[in-house]
Amino acid sequence: MNNTRKRKTLSINELTSEVYNTKPMKKGLSEAEIFNTWNRICDEKILSRTEKIFLKEDKIYIKLMSSPLRNELDNNKRIILEKFRKKHNQIKEIYFI
Repeated sequence: MNNTRKRKTLSINELTSEVYNTKPMKKGLSEAEIFNTWNRICDEKILSRTEKIFLKEDKIYIKLMSSPLRNELDNNKRIILEKFRKKHNQIKEIYFI
């Protein structure tokens, strides 16, 4: 029986680097950053009516509990998108749902 290793031994730095660079982890970190940015650019009134925020293919989807608020934010979409792009320039679009 041959018990040779198929992979080289990794250092702790290499291993953590490999773990953090996996696709699901990157997505989670990006969604957390998007959530934090949303918390910084919005006031308490908007935050209390925000139900969910998620990121899909460089597009932000924000689910709101209020239709009038959704319309108001949709009218100001360009300004909000500019604020997001200052921190996350890869964002292509924002949708209020």
